[in-house]
Amino acid sequence: MKTDKKTLDLINEVKRRKAEIAKLDRPNWRTNCAWSWVDGNLSNPINLQVESNVRNLISIAGSLGERATSYQRAAEALGVEDPPQFTWNNFTVDDWIEDIRARINKVQIASKKKKLEQLENRLNAIISPELKAELELEAIAGELD
Repeated sequence: MKTDKKTLDLINEVKRRKAEIAKLDRPNWRTNCAWSWVDGNLSNPINLQVESNVRNLISIAGSLGERATSYQRAAEALGVEDPPQFTWNNFTVDDWIEDIRARINKVQIASKKKKLEQLENRLNAIISPELKAELELEAIAGELD
């Protein structure tokens, strides 16, 4: 049945996205997550692991990008060949960006989870009895393995 195939494909997509979200829920931090607007001054840091304001996180990433670009331009203007890598509080731009991305993803996980649960409920409401039986048999077979 065409409807059963489409329903099964959508159920599998929901499962795939749930697995993705589970990975995002446990980030591997690359920095110490203590952001400071002044390099080397950690007297009043912003903890990226608890910052929930996405706008603030985007501002941090934007500022970091601008500073890295300015550093590179200054090195070129000064004729510095092979300048030392730009870091902020001893971590690379890539490390900071990865941590900021991970935090933004974590902040957005709650809404993603809710949406997936709603989709799953809607799919379960339209699933045919035949497909429901087939899925249950697969689940039972999986438990026996």
